[in-house]
Amino acid sequence: MKSPDQILERIFAPTPRVSPSEQAERTLRRPRQLVYVACSNRNFHWRLHLTKYVLDEGRVPITPFMLFDYYLLHTVPKELVREAMNNLIARSDEMWVFGNLSLGLRVQIGIAKRLRKPVRYFDISDLPDRVVSVPEAMVGEERHD
Repeated sequence: MKSPDQILERIFAPTPRVSPSEQAERTLRRPRQLVYVACSNRNFHWRLHLTKYVLDEGRVPITPFMLFDYYLLHTVPKELVREAMNNLIARSDEMWVFGNLSLGLRVQIGIAKRLRKPVRYFDISDLPDRVVSVPEAMVGEERHD
């Protein structure tokens, strides 16, 4: 039987740190899929939730709104940011589309499909509570106010 001191010693013992080479080895043995997180400008405010959702699903999110904020707060030409986003689509393993479709999202989806990337669609109308996978036919168009 263990004494309280032995149990406390185990609880408070320093956790061994994983070396960078061990981390790299783990990653190389179990690489995760890269997912391009696509959502319209109107859903920009959900970027943290969408990124977390992809991580929780065991994938690595590439979230343009996390990388470039909102077109880098308009400090660089939109075309430059769009080109960078298109490069990320090409490097991703698949694309996940969240929410209703805008013209920009349709173009991004078209790029992914031409590159033969799998595209999945999600309803986010119940965020922050849940995200629901839906077939492409059920995805709505963004309304223009």
